[in-house]
Amino acid sequence: ALRMTRAFFQRIHHRASRPIDKQTASAFVHRSRFRQPGVGEVFPLTIPSPARLLRALTPFLPSLCIFTALSLAAGTARAQGVITLEQAYDRALATDQTIRIAELQIREANLLRWSALTRLGPRVTGDSSFDRSGRGTFANDANTRGLGLTFVQPLLDFGVFPAWKLGKLAAASARFQHQFTVRQTLFGVAQAYYAVLKEESVVEVNRQTVALAAQQLEVSQKRAAAGEVARSDVLRAQASLEDARRLLIENEGTLDLNRDTFSNILNLGGKTNFTLVHPPDAREGAEPFDQLLARAYERREDYQTGALAVRQEMQRRNGIWTEYFPTVVARAGEDWTTLGGDNATRSSNRFFNASLGLSMPFLTGGQREIDLRNAGYQIDIARLNYEKLGKTIEAEMKTAWLQVRTLREALKALRAEVVAAEQNYHDLQTQYQAGVATSVDVLVGLRDLNNSRTQLTGAVFDYQVALRNLLRAQAVFEQPRVERAKRK
Repeated sequence: ALRMTRAFFQRIHHRASRPIDKQTASAFVHRSRFRQPGVGEVFPLTIPSPARLLRALTPFLPSLCIFTALSLAAGTARAQGVITLEQAYDRALATDQTIRIAELQIREANLLRWSALTRLGPRVTGDSSFDRSGRGTFANDANTRGLGLTFVQPLLDFGVFPAWKLGKLAAASARFQHQFTVRQTLFGVAQAYYAVLKEESVVEVNRQTVALAAQQLEVSQKRAAAGEVARSDVLRAQASLEDARRLLIENEGTLDLNRDTFSNILNLGGKTNFTLVHPPDAREGAEPFDQLLARAYERREDYQTGALAVRQEMQRRNGIWTEYFPTVVARAGEDWTTLGGDNATRSSNRFFNASLGLSMPFLTGGQREIDLRNAGYQIDIARLNYEKLGKTIEAEMKTAWLQVRTLREALKALRAEVVAAEQNYHDLQTQYQAGVATSVDVLVGLRDLNNSRTQLTGAVFDYQVALRNLLRAQAVFEQPRVERAKRK
């Protein structure tokens, strides 16, 4: 659009500034004179006439029309609040609270490594004291003022090493959990997106059914007025119309609920006046199940987090083992003491001390042994949970894979069923108008047509969600966006 606009004005300038003869100038151009401010010279000002401007604009009229139409379409789309699936993904990444919590948990886990290093960090402590003593009279009172400064430097603490490794494992686990959260959130957006599209299509099918039921009621009323059918045909058609309206009202309520759910996921502030665009269909792969399962075991973030949980428990046990090892600490301090009183001579003393200490815990009442036993149990529990997670992933993959295959075959049957139901209803309408079929046959055909259309509509959107769910189960769903979120 910018290139078109720039070329447009350049062409106008070129055409409007071409030299013309005096006769043409007198016909199309009227001149005026103006005095340039601050200068005595007078310059002619040429103003093109409307006819010449129109002639200059003529070659650009098609481009201007296209540009105007695109601008109006874009403005209308913004006014209606059109949201694509890609835009929904991006907004969820930018505004979702669950993703933000996972990011903060990464920062929290990164602090654990630095917390481990504080075991070897220096410590400086200051203290002061004031003491006043006497024999019952203030004249004989004496006071003592003290000020001290102590520096402690741990030189050897074996607990630093498992604590540092535990912090690294916790940070890695938090990063995997963040990626898992991002992927799950994006899939939740896709589910909510397709739920709205599905319900919109179901509502449209219900409206078509209401229109067909109204037509059938009109036909029944005309035939009843002509004495061709009994009044019961009119009542059946009326009941069928009201039942179709009831279904329409219920599904419209479900649609409003789904739109509100989608609005909450994207943090739209409860606004539901948006329009969703049908995204491109996902493609089904031809890979065997075993290959898909192997990819899931390799890429699933929750599975890798389970493996890290076992290693974390092992590092916690190593931390308990280090309690059997000695620690070496260096200490240095200086104290200042001032003695004074009403009848005493003031005196100041300064003391300096330095020491190197080794601490070796021989007996702690058996608490370390209990902690070691509990740490062993926690390792076994973490391993069992890891095995359970593997079985859960296998069952999840199998369910997603079977759902895709089932819906793929069901769509073929449902499309054929809809074609047959439409033809059957058309034939029954024709036969009813000819007096061959009954109203019961027509209404049953209408109900079958509505059910088959509704089932086909639901299966079409469920199939797209199932394809994306299979990708999510393999940890490849929206991988570029997950990678960008990971780099942040």
